[in-house]
Amino acid sequence: SVSHVVDALTYEPSLFSPQLLRTLDQFDQDDALIASLSLSIQRLANFIDQASHNYIGFSSCESYARSQRACQILQAILPDYYADVNKNQSIYDTLRDRNWSSNCDLPAACFVTPEHPAQVAISIQVITRFRSKFAVRSGGHNPNPGFAGVGLEGVTIDTQRFQKLQLSNDKLTTIVGAGLRFGAVQEFLAPHDVAVVSGRNVDVGVSGLLLGGGHPIINSMTGLAADNIKSIKIVLSDSTLVTASRNENEDLFRALKGGGNNFGIVTEFELYTTMPNSIWYHTASYDLSKPREVLNAFVEVQRNMERDPKAGIQMTYTPNGFTVVFVYGEHTEDPAVFSPFRHLVSTAVIPKTNGTALNFIKLQSPAQPKCMRDTVASTTLPETDLYIEVFNQYIATVMAHKNTSAAFVLPIQTFNSEAARIADRNGGNVLGTSYRAQTWWNPIAQWTDPAESTSIRRDLLELGDFITKRAQAKGLHDKFIFSNIAAGDQNVLASYGRQNMELLRLVSKEYDGTSAFQTLQNGGFLISKS
Repeated sequence: SVSHVVDALTYEPSLFSPQLLRTLDQFDQDDALIASLSLSIQRLANFIDQASHNYIGFSSCESYARSQRACQILQAILPDYYADVNKNQSIYDTLRDRNWSSNCDLPAACFVTPEHPAQVAISIQVITRFRSKFAVRSGGHNPNPGFAGVGLEGVTIDTQRFQKLQLSNDKLTTIVGAGLRFGAVQEFLAPHDVAVVSGRNVDVGVSGLLLGGGHPIINSMTGLAADNIKSIKIVLSDSTLVTASRNENEDLFRALKGGGNNFGIVTEFELYTTMPNSIWYHTASYDLSKPREVLNAFVEVQRNMERDPKAGIQMTYTPNGFTVVFVYGEHTEDPAVFSPFRHLVSTAVIPKTNGTALNFIKLQSPAQPKCMRDTVASTTLPETDLYIEVFNQYIATVMAHKNTSAAFVLPIQTFNSEAARIADRNGGNVLGTSYRAQTWWNPIAQWTDPAESTSIRRDLLELGDFITKRAQAKGLHDKFIFSNIAAGDQNVLASYGRQNMELLRLVSKEYDGTSAFQTLQNGGFLISKS
C-alpha cells in the first residue's frame, strides 16, 4: 500500500488554516457540511493561525496547556459538536458518565462528537498539531479505565453520532456506523430477516467488539464477528480517509481485525449478514450440588460441537448455580448435540424457543446498574477436572467478599476449531487463534464502594492467574488472550504470536508514520506497550 505518512509540523508553524483546508480537499466539495467547515476555517483563519503559532513554545510536560489549545480551536471550528465544563456542561456531564463501568468515567479537557469523517479528520489534525493526548470512544462498554477516556489533559473523541444503517439490495451486506450498538443494528435488520454476527448484549458498541475480534456463541458456523467484515472506513493520523478491505489496503484490513485502536478512527463498517436470523435457544440453571456432573456435560458438548458447527454453548458460574445458554443455528427441536445435559435436573430460565437473533440478544441483555466493573481473560483447553478446580477457587473468591459490595461471576465462552479456519478463508486476522476447541474464561467483578476497588481487583486478577497457572500445570493452557474481555494490564497483542505482532508493527509504521496513535492516545492495547 501507499504510505500515508504526513508530518504535521513540516509546514510554516503559523499557517495551520491552509493545512486544515487541504484536509477537506479529499471530501466531496458539494457536501453542505464540507462547505460549511471550509467557510468556518476561512473565517477563523487568523485566530487558528495565531493560536497555532503560540503553541510552539510549549514544553513537552505542558500537556494540559496543549489540550486546552487544541480544545480552543476545536470549539471554534466544531461548536455544535463540542462540550467542555464551561460550554454545554450538561452535555459534558452526560458524555463523561456514558461508560458501562463507572470506574471508566473520566473527564476530558473537552469532548468532540463528530458525525462526518471530515470532522474526525479535522479533530485528528488539531490534536496531532498540538501533540495533545486523546482517547476514542464508541459504545463505551470497555471496563478498563483509560481505554475510552483521557482525563483533563486530553481530548475525547466520541463517535456515537456515526449512526448510518443501510442494507444492500441483495441483503448480503449492511453499512453500520461506528457509533452504533449492536441492539440497534439487529433491530434494523430483523424486519428483513437477516442479522449480523455480534456479541450477546444489545448495549455493546460496534467498533470495540469488531476491532477486538468479537465472540459470537455459534462461532463454528459464523466465525468471529471480525471475520465477517467486508470493509472498513477509517481516518488515519494524517487525516486521510481510507477504505480497508481484501482488495484495498489489505494489510491494514487484516491488522484491524483484532488490532484494536492502533491505526486510526473507524467511522463505518460494511458487514456481511452471515448470522442466521432464525435460531433455536434455551437457557437453564443448574444448582451447585453436583458440579462435576454439570461441568462434565459441558465438556462433552464442547467436544460434540466440533462435529456440529451449528451448535453454541456458554456457561456462567454464579454464587447460586451454573447458568447455561444453548443456541443452535436454525429452528429445530432439542438438538442432539446438547444431549449430555438431558439427564440433569435444571430450572428453565428461558424455555426452548425457535426465535430470532434479535430476540435472543435481547433476552441476554438484562438491565444493569451503573457500578464499577473489571474483567480478566484466560484461555485453556476444555477439561472437567480443570473446570472443577476453577469452580472451587471461584467459590472461595465469592466467599472472601461476602461482606463487601462485590459480585463475582465467571462466564465461560467456547471457541471451536472451525472458527479459526473460517478466519483463514475470510482473509485472516491477527489473533493467532489455534485450530482446536478452546475455553475463553472471563472472570468479572462489579461493585459499588470505591474503597473496595483495590482488594476486589486484586482478587479478580488472582482468580484469572489461578486459571492460567493450573492450566499450565496440566498442559491445558493456550497463550491467546481475548482482547474484548482482557484486563487493561494483560499483554494482549503479544499473545497473538511473533508473526502477527510483527505485522501489527509494520502496519502501524505504514499507516501511522508519526506514531500519533501510539504516543498521544491514552489507552488501549497499544503496539508500543506490547
